[in-house]
Amino acid sequence: MSNFDVLILNIYLLAIFSILVKSKTNPKLYRLFKLLDVALFGYLVSMFFTEKLVVIDTIVKVFPLVLLIITITQTETTILLRKLGINKNRLFQNTIEDQIKIEIIKSVDYLAGRQIGAIITFEKGINLEEYIQGAFQVNAPINSELLSTIFYPNTPLHDGAVIVRKNQIVCAGAYYPPSDRLDIPKELGSRHRAAIGISEITDALTIVVSEQTGKISVAIDGYLDQDITKEALILYIEKHLQE
Repeated sequence: MSNFDVLILNIYLLAIFSILVKSKTNPKLYRLFKLLDVALFGYLVSMFFTEKLVVIDTIVKVFPLVLLIITITQTETTILLRKLGINKNRLFQNTIEDQIKIEIIKSVDYLAGRQIGAIITFEKGINLEEYIQGAFQVNAPINSELLSTIFYPNTPLHDGAVIVRKNQIVCAGAYYPPSDRLDIPKELGSRHRAAIGISEITDALTIVVSEQTGKISVAIDGYLDQDITKEALILYIEKHLQE
């Protein structure tokens, strides 16, 4: 295979890796990978025009493929490690107790019944610290009264998101980059776009209550499930937030 063929192949691998890693890492790490992509691309171009050391040449040829394999298989690797009992680092692993689940459903039901807009995000494997730092720090146990009060209309924290880590409301008034997808229905507002946006770049689960209709939606993995019932919401929580 010629250097030109290697250059073209690596460009494709780096492009695919960039797309994959965007949906599986936090924003800071994604930007780091993007910079790495640019650096590797620059090196590949220089390698095409000049002679390089054999060892460095080999590393650059295989590195994008290694990154792809790690990204694609990280979920399966995590599952395998858990089955082997290697599961000690649970700093950002969210588990919701039954009583907390009741409090969440109670609050969402209250907000939906009164058409009070809300956006509640549950941190899972990917750290949301970047958004927590810019929000109002709460650090209080979850209860329905507190959640409902945060989203009460015309209050300073009404428009932002609440972020939940484990069984704690970590912050309120958090803001996410909205999704720029063109297939999102125009009737969906900023909360829904923000919920889709954060679900595209992290593995978080986000509950949205519409201020216009009171309907409940859930965003995860770039997908928005609209107008769901309380029973469906419970299933989402049990599937994605409980072990």
